[in-house]
Amino acid sequence: MKTKIFGKKKIKIKKLSRGNLKNVKKLQNFINSLIKEDAQIFLNRELSLKQEKKWLEERLRRIKNRKTVFLIAKHNDIVVGTTQIDLRKERQNHLGNFGIIVRKGYRGIGLGTYLTGEIIKLAKKELKPKPKIIKLGVFSTNKIAIRFYRKYGFKKVAKIPKHNQFKGKLVDEIIMFLDLS
Repeated sequence: MKTKIFGKKKIKIKKLSRGNLKNVKKLQNFINSLIKEDAQIFLNRELSLKQEKKWLEERLRRIKNRKTVFLIAKHNDIVVGTTQIDLRKERQNHLGNFGIIVRKGYRGIGLGTYLTGEIIKLAKKELKPKPKIIKLGVFSTNKIAIRFYRKYGFKKVAKIPKHNQFKGKLVDEIIMFLDLS
């Protein structure tokens, strides 16, 4: 576990582990807070404790099998950010799907940049096989995220028209790659 200061906030960052099964409610609260905010994420319905536990158990299984890496950021024992890279299967096992979510009030202080760098380092070190490309999907309306990903070196490789629904409208999805090879 590492403790870092972001915007005068002392934030602890650690890998997802079996111990998190005791704290499923905290992870559920985190994701549901983003859904309530109507953040530009792919989920739009709050998750039950049972759904969150099932999701967490699957992540832990994939971590054990070296197919997923996952970090949690906490401030005052509240989950404020998560990031993961999840390897694809079969002929796409060189691709790692990237995701990052940061709670409102913790954005724009460098936490996302730090988590992104750490999860990519962790993926190169722990995933088998090592990913050659990190892939992400982002709503075309999420200009802040797109700028962040570009700044980090991700390149736009595709646009899928009307792929997501957001605020009653059909929104394109932008696919971006970060080449690690």
